[in-house]
Amino acid sequence: MTLATMLDDAAARSPHAVAIHSSAGSLSYADLADRVARVAHGFMSLGLTGQDRVAFLLPNGVELAISILAAAKAGLIAVPLSPTFAPPQLEYILKHSGARMLVTSPTLLGAVTAEARDQLDVVVLCGDVPDEPPAGAVPFGQLLAGPAAMPAMSRGLAADPIGLLVYTSGTTSRPKGVAHTQERMAHRVRLFIDELTLTADDNTLACVSIGRPVFMLGQLMPMLCVGGSITLLERPDAESFWRTHTVSRPTYLITPPALTRDLLEHASARAADFSRLRFWIVGGDTCPAAVHALMADVVRKPLLEICGMTETGFYCISPPHGPSKPGSIGQAMMGVAVRVVTDSGADTAPGEVGRVLVRTPDMMVGYWNDTLATHRMLRSGWLDTEDLASTDEDGFLWFAGRQKDMISRGGFKVAPAMVEDAIRSHPGVATAAVVGASDEREGQVPVAFYELRPSAVDPGAEALAAWAAARLEPLSVPVSFFRVDRWPLTAQGKLDRARLVWMADFGDGREI
Repeated sequence: MTLATMLDDAAARSPHAVAIHSSAGSLSYADLADRVARVAHGFMSLGLTGQDRVAFLLPNGVELAISILAAAKAGLIAVPLSPTFAPPQLEYILKHSGARMLVTSPTLLGAVTAEARDQLDVVVLCGDVPDEPPAGAVPFGQLLAGPAAMPAMSRGLAADPIGLLVYTSGTTSRPKGVAHTQERMAHRVRLFIDELTLTADDNTLACVSIGRPVFMLGQLMPMLCVGGSITLLERPDAESFWRTHTVSRPTYLITPPALTRDLLEHASARAADFSRLRFWIVGGDTCPAAVHALMADVVRKPLLEICGMTETGFYCISPPHGPSKPGSIGQAMMGVAVRVVTDSGADTAPGEVGRVLVRTPDMMVGYWNDTLATHRMLRSGWLDTEDLASTDEDGFLWFAGRQKDMISRGGFKVAPAMVEDAIRSHPGVATAAVVGASDEREGQVPVAFYELRPSAVDPGAEALAAWAAARLEPLSVPVSFFRVDRWPLTAQGKLDRARLVWMADFGDGREI
């Protein structure tokens, strides 16, 4: 089964049910399947063949959904790009992936450098196309007006062709292209459906781009597989979210922690109707205790933490239908094996921090054009997530940070997550982040950034240092504390720790 056949099966079962809501209106399953088939035919008629790469630089709308599904139907490799990417990022990914086609809007096309456009065979433009489009550009409407019958095509010898090439953020090195196959993604979707017992009665509101795997495989495809519906929100601002939520009344949501907090702190949250909501899933980064508290106070429905990575997909989740432990990232998901090991490779004892290893039949097939990195990551059959965690007697995992974020202070290892927990326990602190700053004598030293709770009085650096010293080993106590009002985030909405390190090293804790 592929992602495209999931849609075809649902369209055959419930052709008149609504599949997608967006600002452009609603599409039934029959209409969506027809448009996907026409665009898939259009991609092939423009000269693309199986396993060619087609890149998508689009907002979170119906054109993006149709394009992703059309690429799957045509046996092409989808390369989703974020509208927040800077021109150098876009140029690097387009060149590295060898994309032959770019589907975008006239506005977003302006962010693509001339060097990147030169290597494309064709550009497909969505939205308001100018009367005289750029040379080599084809209106998306032209593909929609074409035939739906697929031409004969060659998909090569692969029984399970690559269907998605998603690039890591590249905050510490050049972005890597992570390749996923059609069958593995489809299997991952089915396990997600079983884990959460999703049915045709469910619906979800996607306020983060479905071009990102977590939302593509956790919202778009599960709904299209079971015959539910998905509402696509173009921009994730709180006003638009709550206005749309009032109409759609989703049964489940998936949002990053920072966005979750912004949404729940908005005035409209307390007036929202959550009667249909089964659970709210938070993933993509560490979920602070403040978000758990807001969920309990405002929503009063289960908050499920989910953990995963681009290479593996989801690997842990808070049990949707059983006892949970707030603060834990949950237990291994269906079909996934998880180990926590010491540096020697032995399994850790309960409560002991170690490296998280994951084994799943649905993990990536490798890094695009990087055999050595693929071999290093997959050679043992277990993928090293570079996450640090401990387990308890019930098999719940407790996140302790990232290996690369560990701070080596004169040879003593400081775990940022442990220090952050100590600082967050202060009654005036909403959340905190700890990074390693350069130090001539000790190599690295811990530096803390913190945000106050609403209306809280700033305790100041001296009081926070004393608070931390009462709860940590002396070498784990941060040497500096900086208050922040707005956290730096990556394009994926995660905390930008690299930026915090720069602020600690060069900005005296302040953005410059």
